[in-house]
Amino acid sequence: MKPVRVMQITHDLAIGGLQQVVVSICRNIDRYRFSVSILCLRAKGELASELERMGIPVFLLPQKRYGTDYFSFLKVAEILRRERTEVIHTHNKQPFIDGTLGGMIARSRTIVHTDHGRTFPDKRRYLFAEWVMSHFVYKIAVVSDKTGEDLIRYEKIRRQKIVTVPNGVDQRLFEEWTEPETKKRELGISGRYPILGIGARLVEVKGIEYLLGAVSKLRERYPLILLVIAGTGPWEGRLKAVARELGIDDHVAFLGVRRDMHELLRAFDLYVLPSLSEGMPLALLEAMAAGCPVVATKVGGVPDVIADGYNGMLVEPRDKDALAKAILGVMENDEKRNRFRERGRLLYEQRYSATAMTKRYERLYLREDG
Repeated sequence: MKPVRVMQITHDLAIGGLQQVVVSICRNIDRYRFSVSILCLRAKGELASELERMGIPVFLLPQKRYGTDYFSFLKVAEILRRERTEVIHTHNKQPFIDGTLGGMIARSRTIVHTDHGRTFPDKRRYLFAEWVMSHFVYKIAVVSDKTGEDLIRYEKIRRQKIVTVPNGVDQRLFEEWTEPETKKRELGISGRYPILGIGARLVEVKGIEYLLGAVSKLRERYPLILLVIAGTGPWEGRLKAVARELGIDDHVAFLGVRRDMHELLRAFDLYVLPSLSEGMPLALLEAMAAGCPVVATKVGGVPDVIADGYNGMLVEPRDKDALAKAILGVMENDEKRNRFRERGRLLYEQRYSATAMTKRYERLYLREDG
């Protein structure tokens, strides 16, 4: 039998959690049963070359020179027809709308959509558009039960349409051991303790401002404390200004975009995720895969992964005092920190590998998983 032709539709392949999920699906999909390609609606991005080296076609939708392209779904349909796409997998809002309309016109057999989580309620026009599109897709995958409940509550999506498929991390990235001290020397941070880390897009919703406040409180107890921030985004300038205002410039390292998070995680004593809203944060799963203990906020799909006091610590968002207290509680207790490492790694292996995630999507593509 010929492989089933599957096209992933996303905004781009820039460095981010959603995009890493797309890449992981392409890496782990059964290439004998499926022929996979990717359509980017806005730009290709940094991860595109990696997929193209694997022999996976990456298409970019022809861009309108000026203004909004309200008929971009027709261009999507043309590409789907040309590639004889049988299954479409869309990721988040605009790909959902353009991909579904294009798929209907091209008469693709199956449309699967993934909602990667966001802050609800969203804009009314998006809520209505997604409710309409939901009638024409086979299933809507959500990355956490909380995301599914939000879709039911705010978009009135039928529960029968929704299936939870947790994000997964490619285990191959963590099979090779990286010596922590080697990485610390490479980064010029040897001798600092504790090293707190986060890898995220620098936007308001990640709550990093509250983490800076926590570091300011902890520096008296730990004069050599260092917060390592990997990522970039529109809030980078603001966060640097906050660090200066708090007088903690020497306690914060902004690394910019990194392709070696799996190695950086080995150098962190603690991974801290202070988000105000989340779906199923891939960075959290990567921390668990690397055996890095976690302190995070109790938002979105995070409590699906972290059981407070069992494999990590959870605090309420927007509370720098609670964040500082939780960090201190983990760093002052070696037994607890080691327990979080072991239990986090075990849970990742059981539930959150990229292999498990991709197999679930393969069943959806074949309509074998209702």
